[in-house]
Amino acid sequence: MTLNRNEEARPDAARRTAVVVVAGEDSLPDRTFQEVRRRFGDFYEQIVFLTVGLVDEEVMDAKDFNGSEVSARVSTTARGAVTSSLEQARKAGLTAVACVAVGTDPVEEVERLAVELVRQCPQAMFFLGKLVFENRRWYHGLLHRRTAEGIQERLERRGIPLTILPMVV
Repeated sequence: MTLNRNEEARPDAARRTAVVVVAGEDSLPDRTFQEVRRRFGDFYEQIVFLTVGLVDEEVMDAKDFNGSEVSARVSTTARGAVTSSLEQARKAGLTAVACVAVGTDPVEEVERLAVELVRQCPQAMFFLGKLVFENRRWYHGLLHRRTAEGIQERLERRGIPLTILPMVV
């Protein structure tokens, strides 16, 4: 796991912290952030966007694949997934930080980052946006991973508080 925090701010343990987990294509970081703000208003003083850059077959099979650059490229891509969310949070007056892990299993990487963040900010509350289909079809389970359920299970076993925010489509 590689933990990158190239932001100018670091999480402050004394402040109320919301951690938005961004792991997978169904995470919807902007909508999750907006939902946290809608439901909790100004309660949280800072927000951490915890995101994972996946090294998978698409990365390995890419024509321009260079093994020595993979971590940096994947990390940059993962950070890009939360750029607009970081900007929204800062405009709302929050301290906003991105924590990026690079690995092959998003559930495992989120668990590692979450454990580290809980050590730094013991009162942090984790939020996970979960894509929910209003009219679920049999093929939705095939097309969309079960990443949210895996993360929920791992964090619960560790005693880390997690709120699931359903994003109905």
